[in-house]
Amino acid sequence: MNRKTNLLLSLSAGIVLVGFCVAEDTSKAPNADANLAAGAQPRIFQGAANSQKLQTAVAKDVRSAQVSNASIRAASSEELDGMELTLQKYRTAFDNLSLPQMRQVWPSLDHRRESALKDVFKFLQASSTAPNLALECAPPTVIGDSAKVDCRETLAYSDAKGKAKAVKPAMVSISLKKQSDNWIVETMKGLGSAD
Repeated sequence: MNRKTNLLLSLSAGIVLVGFCVAEDTSKAPNADANLAAGAQPRIFQGAANSQKLQTAVAKDVRSAQVSNASIRAASSEELDGMELTLQKYRTAFDNLSLPQMRQVWPSLDHRRESALKDVFKFLQASSTAPNLALECAPPTVIGDSAKVDCRETLAYSDAKGKAKAVKPAMVSISLKKQSDNWIVETMKGLGSAD
């Protein structure tokens, strides 16, 4: 991949996806077909063992909160299901390279991020296979009708010649908001490399 293409992907992904993910790692590109062979999307929210690794990885992202600990709570199973569905829709919109689908799950998508997504989608359209965005998320924290989810994000794709490529894994913080009975993406912030 030439320097200009790598820079474009890096800048666009940094604004929209994960922040500092520039390097590609072709030796560890996930096999999208293997993940979907069973006919089901992989779970986004991880079990206790993986969750601990994810929480450790985002520990660097400590912010001062103006909220008391009493108002922060764990998500109910119904809320988890709704958040998981929203994050699956986000992944599907990205994998389909679809801005209209992305706007449905992320209605507050601003012009700058939308422009960056267009650039990323244009780059990925030259791929010989559909991209595969994967999210592995720690359990969310909920405050009222909002939730914060820290995720490890990976992106695998193929170049025009069919060679498997992967963007270096990175951490992303996703803020979700409940509207009616659905969760939507409110904001997304890259936290840097997951390695």
